[in-house]
Amino acid sequence: MRQLIVVLALGLAALGAAGPQKIFQFEPEARPVLAEVGVAPSRHAKLALRTSNLYLLAVHGGHGQSQLGLSVSGDGGDSFEPPVPISEPGAAVSSHGENSPSVAFNGTDAYALWEQGSAEGGTELMFARSLRFGRKFEKPIRVTDKARPSSNAFSHLSVAPNGEIYAVWLDGRNPRAEAPGTSSVFLAKSTDRGATFGRNIEVASGVCPCCRPVVAFGEQGEVYVSWRHVFKGDVRDIVMATSRDGGAAFGAPVRVADDNWKISGCPHSGPSVARKGGRLYVTWFSEGVSKDAGVRVAWSDDGAKTFSRPAIVSGGVVDANHPALSISEDGRVLVVFQGRDPVKKESWGPAQAYLVEISGAGAATPPVVLPGSRKSVSYPALAAGTVGRVYVAWTEPGEKGTAVMLSRGRRANGGE
Repeated sequence: MRQLIVVLALGLAALGAAGPQKIFQFEPEARPVLAEVGVAPSRHAKLALRTSNLYLLAVHGGHGQSQLGLSVSGDGGDSFEPPVPISEPGAAVSSHGENSPSVAFNGTDAYALWEQGSAEGGTELMFARSLRFGRKFEKPIRVTDKARPSSNAFSHLSVAPNGEIYAVWLDGRNPRAEAPGTSSVFLAKSTDRGATFGRNIEVASGVCPCCRPVVAFGEQGEVYVSWRHVFKGDVRDIVMATSRDGGAAFGAPVRVADDNWKISGCPHSGPSVARKGGRLYVTWFSEGVSKDAGVRVAWSDDGAKTFSRPAIVSGGVVDANHPALSISEDGRVLVVFQGRDPVKKESWGPAQAYLVEISGAGAATPPVVLPGSRKSVSYPALAAGTVGRVYVAWTEPGEKGTAVMLSRGRRANGGE
């Protein structure tokens, strides 16, 4: 592990000394792909690649009449079909910031998870499935098993290698006087391709109440859940807990890094986790304690028992935040995040989307800004394709409301 840390540090130093490199080539302009099929406004996109198709999950319509839909492109993003509706007509999808819907695939199945307004007040955590490649979704079902309504939000959905579906979210059903202003991480699992979900399990309490938790899986059936925990003194750092019995019980959470970020409030910024072989990658944002704010990456090679020393991969990008990981079928590890032009540190220019690639030795390429992201990018989503292809989507403000934008790129050397 120490050798890997040294390699990472040397790699980052060499890249910094060499200056920016043209690692990726992107289209000259990003496109409002849903507006092109008559869907506006739209926001909070998620991307997924299955076989030769590119899928885009997004919320469309105004906040009072919003609906969740899944669009597909069979030509690499040249064009998209109109969204297939997922949420029911008249249901108000609740989506803001990190509290946005998520999508996952397993073979021919497509799954979606989201929050929507409840007639009893608050929101309900909803799930819907399609057994036809996302071409038609069944009636949504509720994931939570609460007898009384309470807050639940900031959910994440993922499918284990054995096909079981896991949902994690922040839930306020068990308020604790000793930790005011915090929430709890809950988990539910489906073993029947999303027809039903089992008992809701509390993974942890004392959790930062507006940072999305995430779930990932190991090679030996491990279930990993990561979140931002609230430690004594309002220190809010990223942790990870492991289950070795299919999510029934979790061990004590392990601190991914000792950032010791003290903030008296929720930063609305959770982790992103992905696995490549036996290595588990984590990326997140922290300001730390010594003005070293930025997007960090660390990894574990021993099943989340220990983690490498984190590296700040956002370089000099100002206000870097909201990172997302993606690992391609051919093994590339990419991170996308939003931030402001480091050359204009004294200005409040628009947030842009940036991309870095993590090598097998742990070194990161310099951040590459995506062309066309000039109107305050928020919450970029990433899908890494084969042969060096990259797809990034984000939300931008516009004259007719927000719009989902898509940018496509390739490695400049053709993917080698």
